Amino acid sequence: MMGHTARRALRHGGCAALLTAALLMGTTACGAPDRRRPVTLEEAQRLALARLSVYESGPASVLLRVPAADTDVGVEAVVDYAAHRALGSYHALGRDGRVAWDAAGVSVAPGGGRLERPGAASRWSRRSYTRDPVDRALRLVLALGSDRPENAQLLAQSGPQWLGEKRLRGHTYTLFAGPRPTTRTAGGAKPSGPPTSPVTYWIDETGVLGRVEAVLTSGGDPVTVDFTGRRSPLPPGPWPSPVASTRA
Repeated sequence: MMGHTARRALRHGGCAALLTAALLMGTTACGAPDRRRPVTLEEAQRLALARLSVYESGPASVLLRVPAADTDVGVEAVVDYAAHRALGSYHALGRDGRVAWDAAGVSVAPGGGRLERPGAASRWSRRSYTRDPVDRALRLVLALGSDRPENAQLLAQSGPQWLGEKRLRGHTYTLFAGPRPTTRTAGGAKPSGPPTSPVTYWIDETGVLGRVEAVLTSGGDPVTVDFTGRRSPLPPGPWPSPVASTRA
């Protein structure tokens, strides 16, 4: 989807299986390297609640930005984490369209503008996920909600780091590099792989997730997922049996 294929990626691009939910709890180095440090247990508890806060806020309104060589792909969507479905609009290379996705694949439709008329699209085209960064980003969005908290003690042992604090939409968020893959040894489980995780979590003092940044390609700019704090019903989509969200 990079380069001139940015808009075509939503129709033809995609992604193989993305990282597991545990790997998606990681982050990139957003804080100054000399400031980063291991998280405290209290901070691990905040990190452990992040995906649950997203799940409980649903259906959640999100803004997704996927950087590309010639243009950014923007997606404005409603995500129902209980139903594992999302629907919204995309904008790339001056073109608008609709996009819906679930665990099995992606559906796109031309035109339709923003979400003011969510049921307007009728010519949906269905496809499986591919390896394209846009598809990887869509799957990442679905993976950011969980109906239960993480185990804070295990989380603290798997390498998450405190990166600093930043302001976003009038609120202060702490940036965390989440857990890294672990390798079990005779002395117990130890983080393995790169020293930093590819995902950065912006979490407020109550454990609410405001933003996620994820580097999906080596050396690339991060994908950004913003949670706006708005709750909206999941719009009608192209699924065979539309799911009416029970989380009004």
